[in-house]
Amino acid sequence: MKLSPIFVGGAGRSGTTLLRVILDAHPSIACGPELKITPALCQLWLNLQTAFLPALEAYGAGAEDVNDAVAGMLGRFLGPYLSRSQKSRIAEKSPNNVFFFEHLHLIFPESPLVHVIRDGRDVVCSLLTMNWVDPTTGAPIDYTRDVQKAAEYWVKAVRAGRTAEKNVEGRCFELRYERLVADPEPTLRALFTFLDEPWDARVLRYHEDKHRNLAGESSATQVSKPIYAAASGRWSRDLTAAQKAIVKDVAGPLLIELGYATDLDW
Repeated sequence: MKLSPIFVGGAGRSGTTLLRVILDAHPSIACGPELKITPALCQLWLNLQTAFLPALEAYGAGAEDVNDAVAGMLGRFLGPYLSRSQKSRIAEKSPNNVFFFEHLHLIFPESPLVHVIRDGRDVVCSLLTMNWVDPTTGAPIDYTRDVQKAAEYWVKAVRAGRTAEKNVEGRCFELRYERLVADPEPTLRALFTFLDEPWDARVLRYHEDKHRNLAGESSATQVSKPIYAAASGRWSRDLTAAQKAIVKDVAGPLLIELGYATDLDW
């Protein structure tokens, strides 16, 4: 049976891990540690659908065969976890899924997509504290070392997600991190309505699961606690004036568009 996973994405440090443990606390949804390979499989899908499709067609394979092959591969990785969970649905959270939402929609047309957005200034602050490396090269990821690249990454991720929202026929839900932490129950009720799942208050007690596998995720410590809003607005004290100027130049218009700022006077 072909799975229709729930896919979660958003710029790293936007709250995707918090959402992942909340989803996993629902009695119908299993959402395990960050798989990370979903974006790579989507890139493979794109290559097979474009540059390599003529060769595949020469062997009698076409676009639908590519869809089935990539869906089957991802399902092979997710399926055993779903079986062990004894739940009915699987969700997969990898932040960079956001760059491939439209691809995922074509591969899994019934899959819901959840785009987590957080104030880009706070995202930049958080990214600059990370020591992430590229798993394929072992080199530090540039947007954790450079404020301009961090802001550019946030803009690129948010733009990709919002473009997908317009193009996937109502299959994408935009979740604001600030609303989630300030008013969790109504925010999550709306999400679970979108997911066609009944409300269950256990999702607010996600932190009580002492056995959840966080697999070294960067937010493991934070998501072992109840929802809190203390991290919102950290940019105002943590970014230097020079850093604020760079973020303003790169991300200012999008911050205004999203309602995080009314102008560039901050």
